[in-house]
This record gives sequence, structure tokens and C-alpha cells, in this order.
Amino acid sequence: MKRGHLRLLLLGGVSLVSTTVVWTAANPLPHPGGDNAGYIALAHGLLTNGTYTDIFDPEALPHTKYPPVFPALLALLIALGARTWVALKSVAAVATVVSVAFAYLWAESVLKPLGAFAVALLVAVSAGVVYYSQWVLSDPVFLAFTMMALYALARADRSGRTEGGVDEGSKVGVGAEGRVLDPRWLAFGIVATGLAYFTRSAGLPLVLALFAWLAVRRAWRPLGAASIALGLPLAAWWVRARSVQGVAQYASEFWMVNPYDPSLGTVGIGGLVGRVAENAVGYTTAHLPVGVVGGDAPAATAVGVALVGAACAGWFIRVREELGPAELFFPLYWGVVLLWPTVWSGDRFALPLLPLAFAYGAVAFRTATRRVPEAAVPVVGTVLVLALLLPAADAWRRATETSSACPADVRARDVWGCYGPGVQSFMAAAAWSGDGLPDGERVLSRKPRHYYLQSGVPSRAFAFFEEPAAHLELADALAARYILLDQWDGFARRYVASAVTRRPGAFCFVRGFGSAANGGSQLLGVLPPTVRETTDAVGGDVRLESCPGEYMAEPMAPADDYSSSGLIPLLEGPDS
Repeated sequence: MKRGHLRLLLLGGVSLVSTTVVWTAANPLPHPGGDNAGYIALAHGLLTNGTYTDIFDPEALPHTKYPPVFPALLALLIALGARTWVALKSVAAVATVVSVAFAYLWAESVLKPLGAFAVALLVAVSAGVVYYSQWVLSDPVFLAFTMMALYALARADRSGRTEGGVDEGSKVGVGAEGRVLDPRWLAFGIVATGLAYFTRSAGLPLVLALFAWLAVRRAWRPLGAASIALGLPLAAWWVRARSVQGVAQYASEFWMVNPYDPSLGTVGIGGLVGRVAENAVGYTTAHLPVGVVGGDAPAATAVGVALVGAACAGWFIRVREELGPAELFFPLYWGVVLLWPTVWSGDRFALPLLPLAFAYGAVAFRTATRRVPEAAVPVVGTVLVLALLLPAADAWRRATETSSACPADVRARDVWGCYGPGVQSFMAAAAWSGDGLPDGERVLSRKPRHYYLQSGVPSRAFAFFEEPAAHLELADALAARYILLDQWDGFARRYVASAVTRRPGAFCFVRGFGSAANGGSQLLGVLPPTVRETTDAVGGDVRLESCPGEYMAEPMAPADDYSSSGLIPLLEGPDS
């Protein structure tokens, strides 16, 4: 079989495998994580306001944390009629298949077609890749653009080295060795690099790798063009972020010991060293292998150590052979994940490392078996691939079971009911707020973005402090007259309940949702400063008076019969 035909066959085969895996593992439920709702809210803001703002927040400030490419893709889908969680998940699902296809194409620049197929096949069935294909998250899109960029840049270099690969008039970037770059593939790579960065800020290592590679190649003209094409929008994004006060920034949260507990303060140089060490152990022994074989696989730690060791060895070998964009991106991206706050660390941030780790591991295997009998090499290689493929396939099987674990009749009535009474009562409170509260109100809650999608009422997270003053000051600053004491997780019990217990005279009761003893939520009112008690209670039972009638809309909306089907309430309105 001709190489071109084999290549198309393998590319089509691995794409079909990825499509099958993603389709069968698809989960119809919404994800309880706030990022999922946040991306949809940003997309809705782009469509309704024409601005990139946190429309879920009472202050509706310009959004500067998540780059806009993924919300823009969601906005396009919403404009075409998407109104359900499942429809919006299709962006991540399609991006996952595209990632696998470009992983194969890029791996061909390092390995032979069968080796590249093995790399792409492992990517397709890796537990983390399958898992994040199911949610409204930017990670699959980021992975797709990253692999597009690495493939295009490798192709630009390879086409330039191939005799007759480009026309004389189109050659650019003559380097130290007289090699040239194909301008068409180079342009594609630069665009894909920019799209990767503006999908996730973690794409900065890819931008730096591109610049460094062009500088090493002494391709000054392409470097200048790339610096302008990427530098100007990056600079504009940076200036925009720093021109807005009071919004979340990765740069500021990076220096916190724990972004979810600001009371712990910031980290110093010694703390950064400890963070790197902790992340190195975490990614090697847990996050990376879990992203491949799943969390329940036996000997996951051994898999991680072996994979990281082989990948690093193969990377060193590859660097001696040729220093390309991927070889520069690999250590730069490792640097980002190792410096990241440990509470943010996880298998989702390891996704861009998987195709490179598999490919470099194959390079190490190829080098280590040069003196092994030629007939034995494919057998040993197949055994090693199966050692990763079989547990990953088992994780995929479990994912298919999980996707259908919630009965269809329960999903039809209330998709949030599948998560239990704590989440269900939170969403019921949010849904009631859309009709039950007067217009223009604001609420402090545990999940403000989900609250907004369900109700259309602006919301911000309550203060992560136990002192009543922190909650009251935040409510006064935002003119928020409500705070939700929920049982989504333990945060409201720790922070809100503690504040209410210490100063009950500053709060009043609006309405309860569900059973307080079994995951119920209570919507509380924050009394005006002129009538609230200013001293903490000594102790004893906490009894809140009912809020004045002005805290509820007239006529009062019923508190029950608020279900949530697969439709997203915010997108059902006339402005969606």
C-alpha cells in the first residue's frame, strides 16, 4: 500500500475511533462546575449586549480572565438555535475528534505512520480526553488548536526542506542551514497558535515556543510577522485586563496560597519551590496517569512514572535530533503546570501533554530497541501500547455507564435532580428568584454563574470568610439584598451559616427550598444597615424573622414546581 493511502486510512480510522468513543460516552447532564455556566453566560452577553462582560455579576464588569474564542464559538452555536446543554456540548465533542486527528498528523513528523496511529489512538481513548469531551469547557478546543499549531509549524518546516516543496518566490525565513519555511503552513501555524492562546491563557507557552523556534532558526522576517500578528492582540488583551479594577485575574490568583481561601495570603519564593515539588509529584503520580488510564486503574502511579520518564528521555533524544516548536513547547508547558496553584492542578491541564508524552515515549522506545531483533520490536511495542490502551478502554466503558446512570425520566423532569437534593434545591431557589424577587435585585450565592443561567438574576459569590462583617460589607457594596444558604457543598455551611449564627439580627428569612435536613436551601435577606443589629450574638438558637414584604415580588411566585429540563432557562428568553 502506498504511503499516502496508508496515511489516509490510518487518519480516517483513528478519527472514527474517536468519534465512536466520544459519542458513546456523551453525558446528557449539565456539569455542576461554574466554568461551564460561565462560558455560556459570556456567550449570551456577546449576543445580547455585544460586549465581553460578566453579565452574571451585579457590576457587569468587562471579563478579563477567560479569553474569548470559546465563548465566541458558543455564541455562534446559540445564534444558530442551540438552547440545550447537550447542543452546546457539541463544540467540545467535535473539538476532541479534531484534536485526535491533528495529534496523528503531528506525530507523523516524529514517527512512522503506524507509530503516529498508536499515539493518536492512545489520545482518543485516554480517560481525560474522553471525560472533557462531555462538558461545556474550553479544554478540548484548546487541545485542538494546540495540535493544529504544532502540526502546521512542523509541516511548514518539513515542506521547506523538501525539494520543490515551495515555489522560489514564496520561500521565507532562510535559516542558518539554508532551510526555508513554507509560508502557507507557517501562516496556518501562527493563526492556530493565536487561537490556542485566546482559548486558554495556558497557550502562552505555545506562543513563546513559536517565537523561540523562529529565533533559533534565524527566521527574522517570519518572527517579525508573527510578533506583529500575535503581539498586538496579546498586548491589547493584557492592557484591557489591567485597565479594569475589581475583576478576577489569573496573575493575582497565581500568587495566592489557595485562590479559594484568600485568608491564607500569598505565596513567597519558598512557597513556589514547594508548589513546584508538589505539582511535580502530583502530575507524575496522579494527574497525568489518571488522564490516561482513569482514576480506578491499578498501578496508575507506576504508569505515570514510566510515561513521564520515557517522555523526558524521548524529548532529550528528539532535541538532539532537531529542535522544533513541539520540543520547545513541551518543557515550557510543563513549567506552567508545575507553577500553577496546587488546588487548580488536575488532569484537564495535562491534556496538551498527552500527545507529546506518547510521541516522545515512542521515540525513547525506538532508540532503546535499536539492538533488539527486528521481529521482536513490533511485538514489544504492541504490548506496551496495550498496557495503556486496555485500562483506558475500561475507563471509557465506565464513562458510558456513568453517562446513562441517571434515568431518562428523571432527566426529563429535572436534570439537576440527578445530582442530589443539595444541588436541586439550589437550582430551585435560583429558578424561583427569577419570578419571586423584585426586578433589579442581586443575590450572593455559592455558584453565581449557575444562579444567573437559571434565574437571570445577577449574582456574586459570597465572601469566603466566617466573620459577618465581610458578608455585610460585600452585600452593601453591591446593593445585594439576598444571600443563599445552600447545601451544594460545605462552603455555605462554613461561611454563610457562621455569619448568620454570629449576627442573626442582620438577616431575615425569605423562603426555603427542599428539606433543611436533607440538602435544602434557604434564601435569606440582608437587612439594611439602618435596621440591622451591629453586634455579634452571644449564643443560643438562631431564629430569623420573616423579611418585609418588599423583599418579594407581587404577586408572590409559588415556591414549588420549578423543574429544569435540558433547556437552559436564560437562553429561552426573547433576547437569547
